[in-house]
Amino acid sequence: MGKGLFGMIAVALKMLMGDRVKYLGLVFGIAFATLLMTQQMSIFVGLLTWGANPVLDVRQAQLWAMDPRVDQPDEGQPVSDAMLYRVRSVDGVAWAVPYFRSTATLKTVEGQLAAVTLVGVDNQSMIGLPADNLAEATQAIRGRNAMIVDRNNAYLIWPDGRDPVGQVAEINDNRVTITGTTSALTTFAGLPTVYMKFTDAIAITPPERNKLSFILLSAKPGTNIEELKARISQTTGLKVLTRDEFAAAGTQFIIDNTGIPASFGTAIFLGVLVAIVITALTLAMFIQENLKNFGALKAIGVTNSQILVMVLSQALLVGFIGYGLGIGGTAAFLTFGADSPGLRGFSLLGEIVGWSAVGVAAIVVGSALLSVRRVLRMDPAIVFRG
Repeated sequence: MGKGLFGMIAVALKMLMGDRVKYLGLVFGIAFATLLMTQQMSIFVGLLTWGANPVLDVRQAQLWAMDPRVDQPDEGQPVSDAMLYRVRSVDGVAWAVPYFRSTATLKTVEGQLAAVTLVGVDNQSMIGLPADNLAEATQAIRGRNAMIVDRNNAYLIWPDGRDPVGQVAEINDNRVTITGTTSALTTFAGLPTVYMKFTDAIAITPPERNKLSFILLSAKPGTNIEELKARISQTTGLKVLTRDEFAAAGTQFIIDNTGIPASFGTAIFLGVLVAIVITALTLAMFIQENLKNFGALKAIGVTNSQILVMVLSQALLVGFIGYGLGIGGTAAFLTFGADSPGLRGFSLLGEIVGWSAVGVAAIVVGSALLSVRRVLRMDPAIVFRG
């Protein structure tokens, strides 16, 4: 029985590969659809992550306190400096530090202007700096009006590719010196991120009554986080979110306020549609052209269940090969594009690989079942006609 089944599968694969045009059409059709789906899903997830990266880059902070009107990380609404001390006084708070985040215009010595995201971190703890070369960055930023810059986007400030360290620039007519570099996560705003001490950052920006964008804090060990959030809000009137909650808010802001979900959703839908149409039509044409062959097999005693296994083996083979080519194409695209600023941080997630595999399998199996119905109902006597 087993040998007979394997023999039927071998016959089925020989029939499939004997028609090179349809075989290759199925393989490359599924490969293209897989590439389109997985590439677009990877870019979509990467773009959503950009909205969360301003929060994810601050790894030391367990909680963020902010003005209740703030909906996402790039929308800091300044609060009174007194709020920092009120947060520190709440029972269960281990530490709380100021964090400044705003957009500024940096002017190089050549007179070129560049919009940057200016971040001010706590003078003592330096909480808020990226994890990359943290010790060097901490030391470099301690000087008066010293600034470190995200090396990944420094070309947006100095297009000639020069080493930014040692460069002098101005922000609001205040002289700053680039004393180091770091590697920050890419943000949805797409601006170069520069870092200074909190006191320096607020000193060189336009005067305002309040300049404290966020308060970063951590809970004492054993403290219930939800209860602590409620106590801080009740004491200060601030909104308090965990790191994960605020990162998710950044992602949700992109979903709610941009056309990105609709755009990428359409591309992913088209990928699925291409896979369905190509697979279903090509399999249907293949089976139509081989009706007499299937009829001959039925005439010599091959059962409907064996015919079904044969057609499913044909569909799964082209699905497996096409899916592998498509996933390989997406992986190559993201690997070779990793150095591109527009794709930095994007990756092919395991969830995307898994769900796309399930989708392709469902498409090829469904197409095979639809296409084989005529064979299963066919009278074997057709092989003896005309």
